[in-house]
Amino acid sequence: MDMAGRVAGVVPTVMVFEKFPQEQVLHESGCMAAQVVLNVVNVYAPNDPVDRRALWVELLTVRRSLAGLCVFVGDFNEVRDMSERLNSDFVASSAEVFNRFIDNVELCVYQMGGGSFTYVSDKGDKFSKIDSVLVCKGFMDSWPGASLNVLPKGCSDHRPLLLGMIPVDYGHIPFRFFNSWWEIPGFVDFVETCCARFRFRGPPDLALVTKFRWLKNRIKDWLEVKKKETTGLYEVNKRKIQLPEAVAVLRPLSQRELEERAECMVMVEAFEIVKQKDARQKARVKWAVDCDDNKAYFHGIFNANLSSNRLHGLMFQGSWVCNPTVVKGEVFDFFVTRFLEPVINRPVIVCPCISYLTN
Repeated sequence: MDMAGRVAGVVPTVMVFEKFPQEQVLHESGCMAAQVVLNVVNVYAPNDPVDRRALWVELLTVRRSLAGLCVFVGDFNEVRDMSERLNSDFVASSAEVFNRFIDNVELCVYQMGGGSFTYVSDKGDKFSKIDSVLVCKGFMDSWPGASLNVLPKGCSDHRPLLLGMIPVDYGHIPFRFFNSWWEIPGFVDFVETCCARFRFRGPPDLALVTKFRWLKNRIKDWLEVKKKETTGLYEVNKRKIQLPEAVAVLRPLSQRELEERAECMVMVEAFEIVKQKDARQKARVKWAVDCDDNKAYFHGIFNANLSSNRLHGLMFQGSWVCNPTVVKGEVFDFFVTRFLEPVINRPVIVCPCISYLTN
């Protein structure tokens, strides 16, 4: 085998595995919780591009023969684009073949934190991201919030990768507010009444958070009651619309019946408009779960975006920090410095003839 460098080993999670060694591939499989089969394929690709292309074909066959979730890890000796190399040669044709292999095997890539490169030459002048963790779509759907971090380099010329599947809690998710709620009679008055009734003793910031949480629960309870009333009235009006249609077959409808049917039609159409507004507002999230026949495809795109846009940690004072409290504090301090007043003493414009709203 034409390989060079010191092998960066892979440490799997604590499970019972059966090992099947091959020339350039180490396949380990075992059962996780709930009898989920996980296959870990440790890859050490050769330096020769022709041999690497032959290995991609072999890995495609290996993936098709495996049942359950699958993770490909190791040194692939290849990058996906020019940004993954620094001061080293980039071959576009080899990268294209590697990307085509990832697409054919239907693998996904987590956003890597802690650094941009996994390989550093002995002289320290060449960098590349040739080590990767590629997971199947089933793995990505099960752990869309997993984090992939590159650890500090030790004796090896490769930096180890750590795949963490423990979710990071950054606090409560935002409260989803629908614009159609403003059109519900009495909603604004109810919110104003609740705000006036709220009482809390403590620090102002804690009071604000507690007030929002308390107000959110009150709004949910109020909307639940209104929803039951509106839905019941909607069903009644639908039946009233259908009844004159059945009667019209037997006899002509009276003017009063026609007017009552028209009133029911207006109420039903108004209810349908509100439903359409809510559907359009939440379509950006719900389409991946409920609103498309090809749900698996769009759900995979949604999870991939969630993984790539998620903030797993920050590099702070030379260390990778994953604590949500510390991360949020550093982000806050960063943007505070960006919005500071650069000039404390500015010239005052004296215009005595200008009208003032207030003093």
